[in-house]
Amino acid sequence: MLSALWQSKIKIGLAIWAALTILGWLWYLPFLSGVPLPGVHGLAWAYSALAIVAVLVTATVLLTLPVFGLAFLILLLASTRPKWQRPTRQGAEKLLVLLLVELLALIALLPALLLGYAPQTQQTIAPWSQTWHTVYVAPLDDNYGALLLLRCDRWGLCHPVYRGETNVISAAEALLQYNPKTDQMALKLEGQWVYVQSAAGDICRVRLRSLDADDKCRFGQ
Repeated sequence: MLSALWQSKIKIGLAIWAALTILGWLWYLPFLSGVPLPGVHGLAWAYSALAIVAVLVTATVLLTLPVFGLAFLILLLASTRPKWQRPTRQGAEKLLVLLLVELLALIALLPALLLGYAPQTQQTIAPWSQTWHTVYVAPLDDNYGALLLLRCDRWGLCHPVYRGETNVISAAEALLQYNPKTDQMALKLEGQWVYVQSAAGDICRVRLRSLDADDKCRFGQ
């Protein structure tokens, strides 16, 4: 039987695992994939930092799977001798627990590895009580991904309002600009204005590399 202390630690560990799994699979991935879900910029950034841990866990799982397989085979052969059946069963149980811990950790952290979250620039618009963020969102190959534009209110709740497929260099050069004369905010990506908004709402949004020659936004006029 497990002691009360170990039972408490297991419950805490499972609670942390469940929280990270729900955060990653039910919110983080959908939020970055274009699903119109509200989110918290700082929380997404913090979860994305777990990508380093996810890499280590993934490497550990890949390296230890052959070891676990060999260990199980040895234990299986040893269990054929009656006097070794009990210790081999205990050893197999411990190996299964270790393997389960590794797999659960991988499940909880995998979303941070599948999609990265790299904040680029921000623009605070005091008259609107809003802060705007551009975030580069990329899969495993981070040379090409998407630039996500977030509109965040004074409470820190953010809504994705624009998403444009681009590369890492263009994402770093993206420009957020506010014009107090026209009371408009705009995003320039890959050398063109792709999103313009006033305090009342959206004015213009275009897709990058659109086939429509008239599909352009104008800002500052």
